[in-house]
Amino acid sequence: MKEANYFKSTLIEIGLYLFILAFVFAFPLFVGLALQGFEESFVRGQALEFGSYLANFLTYTPFLIVSLLIIIFPIMKLVTLKPNQHPATTPKPAWHRIFTVSFIHAPEENGLLYRLAGGEKDFKWLKNPIKLFWYSVLLFGVFGLLIIGNPQLAVSGVPQLQLQQVTVASEVSFGALVPAFAENGLILFFFMLLMGILAYFLAKYGNKSIWLFFGLGFLIVILLGIMWGFFHSIVYGNSEVAFIGTIIFGIIGLTITLLTGSFIPFFVFHMMNNMFLILSKVVTIKEDLLLISIMIYVVLLALTIGIGIYRKKKKKVIYGIPN
Repeated sequence: MKEANYFKSTLIEIGLYLFILAFVFAFPLFVGLALQGFEESFVRGQALEFGSYLANFLTYTPFLIVSLLIIIFPIMKLVTLKPNQHPATTPKPAWHRIFTVSFIHAPEENGLLYRLAGGEKDFKWLKNPIKLFWYSVLLFGVFGLLIIGNPQLAVSGVPQLQLQQVTVASEVSFGALVPAFAENGLILFFFMLLMGILAYFLAKYGNKSIWLFFGLGFLIVILLGIMWGFFHSIVYGNSEVAFIGTIIFGIIGLTITLLTGSFIPFFVFHMMNNMFLILSKVVTIKEDLLLISIMIYVVLLALTIGIGIYRKKKKKVIYGIPN
């Protein structure tokens, strides 16, 4: 990767994450203040009630703060490493090398699929965060449709708001967005830190193999998947089925993160899980919800295919390639 492209892609990675984080912070504040979601909690002499909008927002605030710390990783990577230098293969690492492995959106550097396929031909689209987000919505949207008919397929709990000032739309938006980003940000911080520690030891004492880095990375995925299960056990109590389900959910999500080198697919996966789980609970007529969801999905899929065909034909015309 050229130095200009390296600098530009890292800045896009940082800017993208800060934009999403700012929106996740601003949205519940807007609903709480402008739409009076916090009003029920601002009563003199009344304790903060679990399940209220303010209580749920405050519960996830520490996780969002930890999520902010993730921005350290791409910044340290930009400051301490040069283009085409990977933390696991660049010799003479300093201790701060542990903060240089970023999975915010770095498919070229930390995406296993991109490296296996040579990048530019088969998985070039991974570099575009908007495309990756859109394709993730289409992929995990199918999982969301399945949840409507079978809510037990959902493998991650969502906060239950006591709807007074908060509308159903706000509840769905809050439950889908805030927990997904906050919880993913927490697990992603530990994932990037452990992968950074792994990279440091490989660069200092190991054989500096990028493939060993990814291979051992799957062990970290399993470890954090188990941690994800214990983290969610507070939601599910003693349910062994739910506990195993959340472990599998965490392992799948982190595996996708390791394969793509981006946090986007796991975030969308979690968000879709939460959104359709809440919808299946608050919408009483499941058949109508399923029909409308399928119609929206078909329109989005057709739009995606149509744009793809148009761009392909346009490219042939520009480069003079015969049909």
